[in-house]
Amino acid sequence: MAPLYLGLLASLAVNSLGLAFTRRASIASISTADWDAFNATVSGNLRNGEPMLAPCYTRYNGAPQTPNLEQCANVQKNGGNLSFATEQFGLYVNSQWGGCQATGESCTFGAIRPDVLTPILDSCEQGSVPSKYVDVRSVEDVQRALVFAGERGVRLVVKNTGHDYMGRSSAPDSLGLWMHNLQPPIELNEEFVPEGCDESTGDATTFGAGQQFGEIYDFVEGHGYRIAGGSSLTVGAAGGWITGGGHSMLTNELGLGVDNVQQLKAVLPNGTHVTANRCQNQDLFFALRGGGGGTFAVITEMTSRVHPRKDMQFVQMGFTNIGPAAQSELMEILVGNGEKWASEGWGGYVYCFSVGTGLFIGTGLLTHEEAVESMNPLSEFATKFNLGIVKVETTENFREGLQDFVDLQVIGIAPGSAWALSSRIVKRESFAEEKQAGLASILTDFLNVQQELLEPSLQILVLCLTMPSVYSQNMPESDRPGGPGEASISPAWRDGIWQALHFRSYDGSITDPKLVRRIAQNAHDAMNPLRAFTPGSGAYINEADPWEPDYIESFWGEENYARLLGIKREVDPENLLMVHKGVGWEENDGRFSCYPDVQL
Repeated sequence: MAPLYLGLLASLAVNSLGLAFTRRASIASISTADWDAFNATVSGNLRNGEPMLAPCYTRYNGAPQTPNLEQCANVQKNGGNLSFATEQFGLYVNSQWGGCQATGESCTFGAIRPDVLTPILDSCEQGSVPSKYVDVRSVEDVQRALVFAGERGVRLVVKNTGHDYMGRSSAPDSLGLWMHNLQPPIELNEEFVPEGCDESTGDATTFGAGQQFGEIYDFVEGHGYRIAGGSSLTVGAAGGWITGGGHSMLTNELGLGVDNVQQLKAVLPNGTHVTANRCQNQDLFFALRGGGGGTFAVITEMTSRVHPRKDMQFVQMGFTNIGPAAQSELMEILVGNGEKWASEGWGGYVYCFSVGTGLFIGTGLLTHEEAVESMNPLSEFATKFNLGIVKVETTENFREGLQDFVDLQVIGIAPGSAWALSSRIVKRESFAEEKQAGLASILTDFLNVQQELLEPSLQILVLCLTMPSVYSQNMPESDRPGGPGEASISPAWRDGIWQALHFRSYDGSITDPKLVRRIAQNAHDAMNPLRAFTPGSGAYINEADPWEPDYIESFWGEENYARLLGIKREVDPENLLMVHKGVGWEENDGRFSCYPDVQL
């Protein structure tokens, strides 16, 4: 492996025994003059951070205020629109991460809007929304913010769109880096040659850290290409998505996001701007592709491989009012065909409620006739029980076919919703014929977990058919373990067939710490049977239980974690950049005081 070039870090002492935990200074302890001077260095882009709904309240952080009724009406009307919501610094798609779950301090409404009573009866509290943030518009803004945070000893968090399920982009009493507006024009790079390399790696596209997948899809498909990306158009491509691994409906055929990245540009905690790829800074390249969001450096630019556009086959299925017997049979069909469908390139989602099931999957490896034949087991099931439909359609590109799933998200992600979840990668070995009945039974049981008294949450099981089964068999030698393109994700990805997620969705206005803790605990406990059934497997860090009991093995594996820990000590000896406590970099720091206690 080529050594990581660290520039200014050469002068920094490295703690050889462990990470140096620095006591953080309060944002309030920094003088107005210092903030003004810092603001001048970031071109006036320093802002006061506040919860998106703060303008609606008559009391904010304990003090009376006059509500801004026009602004309040706007955020109440549009808060459930993800395109609007991700353009607000003080909004988190999972609303609990904007509050402090351990104390109940928050600023949110219920899911039913408009809500005129809550702003009068309750007070808006800062919660975990950073008190100050830099609206990043340039690489220099990032550099100066990192240096300032390091010199002043303030807690720093990095936020892009607010999609994070792990709460890594928020922290109480912190300075935020809002990367959302770092969006230079997207570029197409035919026969792209990464910096420091001698040969082209093929066609690629380059975009800024704030770019979302909706615009990226429109750009690349307008030029005749596809790209592996998220299923929500408002996911930030170069943020937590890629630093967690980056799965896609196209992952089975094209690989994970980390497999497609050709180059990353990022700012290290000491302010040095570096380029990482398969030819230089390979350690950082390894760490940024799976090591966890906001951990090793702040990504400013990403270049990813693009693939020729081709016809896609999409399947939609909807069954309602399924009884226990039909539930069980459907799960047996899904499990029994799991490995076959993976080999055919199907990727997507099966979303199961106790009262119904839906499916949305696609593949670029089959013709329409082959896709119809592949789905025969589901079509026969629908006919047998007269429960719903199985529709197979051909589209000329991925983006066109994805739209129906995008429309479903408008229904599924309500404004003010909070989510507790747990997940597990289900590897190929669990689909062996002798294990299929056990796996189907466990997944069926997810749909019938008894709700505890006074636990107002909706249970959802989502099966992600997005594992890189086909791609992993053809992975280039350079990206295999020990190669310069190795990624830091869990090895379980490479032999995975499904990812199972158990969600508990609840109204964001529920902030009582005891109730929030109970919901999170039950979401955690619900995954235990599948954890026991899949020993040695893993979890997708971007959609994992924040309290995953064996997070090192689940997120990376022991060998990858040991290498990541060494890189973390080298690039960030003061631990300026941090992630959720489940990732283990700074478990006892005050940042995590807002997370509810969950018993592992």
